[in-house]
Amino acid sequence: MLLGIEIALLVAAFFALAFVIGFLWLSVQSLSGDSPLTLDEALTLGQPSVEEEQKRAVLRALKDLDYERSVGKISDQDYHDLSARYREDAKRLIERVDESLTPARERAEKLLAERVAKDKERADRAQREKASAETDSRDDPDRDSTDAPASAGAREETSDEEERA
Repeated sequence: MLLGIEIALLVAAFFALAFVIGFLWLSVQSLSGDSPLTLDEALTLGQPSVEEEQKRAVLRALKDLDYERSVGKISDQDYHDLSARYREDAKRLIERVDESLTPARERAEKLLAERVAKDKERADRAQREKASAETDSRDDPDRDSTDAPASAGAREETSDEEERA
């Protein structure tokens, strides 16, 4: 307050922004599972690998080759030669990309299996608790069996009064 209301509002806005950024960061970490997400990992998540970039370039070249053939810029023989070479390169690059993703795929399958097992365990536990609660309510000697008809009669009286109104 000594420096003015403008500075006080600016400081308050800074702390609010820091709070929101911290909350978002925690949300991203919770979405990534139990393992901590480092800054380097977060930055490289969306970055394509070298093989992926090369694969895109080869597929783009194949598309351009088809276009050039359709407009008559290259002969059929040249098209078939270049197309075969590009397709071999694309196949090789796709295999390399698949090989590089194998550890991540195996880790994802492991995490999925663990998650499914935990969910099944929770569902089984909830089902056992529900069955236990039903058994306890049937075995409860304090429960009066005349309560149900009495409450049904009360409901009928209420509906009769509503109809009269």
